[in-house]
Amino acid sequence: MGASATFKTTITAAGNNAGIEVPENVIEELGAGKRPPVLVDVDGYQYRNTVAVMGGRYMISVSAAMEHSSRGQIGQPAACMIENKW
Repeated sequence: MGASATFKTTITAAGNNAGIEVPENVIEELGAGKRPPVLVDVDGYQYRNTVAVMGGRYMISVSAAMEHSSRGQIGQPAACMIENKW
């Protein structure tokens, strides 16, 4: 099983997309480099993604399905768990 980390975040706008900023210390905790593939859980909504570096920030994009649900609206605080699982 891979390393995991839990943190509180806010869904943010990133250009035309929505995303989750991942704190640098969380990336370091995962121990899988700067762009790890992860299993993301945001308030119970799970999906697979890869961390990207955008403008010097670590970001995970939010899927369109999640963005349209009550869990992924921009500006909304969220509990996030990511696990380096792939």
